[in-house]
Amino acid sequence: MKRMQALCLILVLLAAPLWAGDVASFVNLGFSPDSAYYMFGQYGVDTRTGTPYAETFIVDTKANDFVRKGTARMTYAVRPEPGQDPAAAFYALLADQGAAKIKEYRIDPLRQGRIVYLLVNGQTPSDALSFKDYRTEAQWEVLLRPVTTEVNGELTSSFGISASITSKSGTVKRFEAGNPAIKRKGVRGYAIRRILVTPDERTVVFIVEKRLAEKDGDSVRYMVETVRIP
Repeated sequence: MKRMQALCLILVLLAAPLWAGDVASFVNLGFSPDSAYYMFGQYGVDTRTGTPYAETFIVDTKANDFVRKGTARMTYAVRPEPGQDPAAAFYALLADQGAAKIKEYRIDPLRQGRIVYLLVNGQTPSDALSFKDYRTEAQWEVLLRPVTTEVNGELTSSFGISASITSKSGTVKRFEAGNPAIKRKGVRGYAIRRILVTPDERTVVFIVEKRLAEKDGDSVRYMVETVRIP
């Protein structure tokens, strides 16, 4: 029995994540009919307080920036019981603040764009990506260029993205995304989790994971970078 208990403990430890912080869940809330606006959200349980949180964001895909008053965040002063889903916090925020924004920007949850790249949970992220878009048969090459510095124990990081799309006929389109000039304090690193093409096929949306350095271990949040295809 003791050997079995020890084996179970080892299996639990092996299955535990490599960070002790919280990992947010990403939600694709869809695009407007003209693909000009994109809405997404994230939610989870803050490991420091044990309370659920939720955030929503609306992005102007042409400007690669949030719309005016396009971000919302709530932390709820409740502790979920075992087995309860922290997504309830997200639904509460969406009902309270998100409905008006969805209507204002005509966000359609069924217009989620087309996924051309997806990092499956458990896979090791890579800064260099090479993959094929099987709908258009175009070849994609993507390079995430992160820069992280640490001064007196304080982390600061930034990143840029270089990408090219080679069509079936051999035409190459190159473009850059992200802004390496933006320095983010407390962010240890980045990974591209998902790449979308907008419903009008004119804009690329990079879903980027950012790892926040915290005392009890790294936490994960998400951001997006948008860029028009040349």
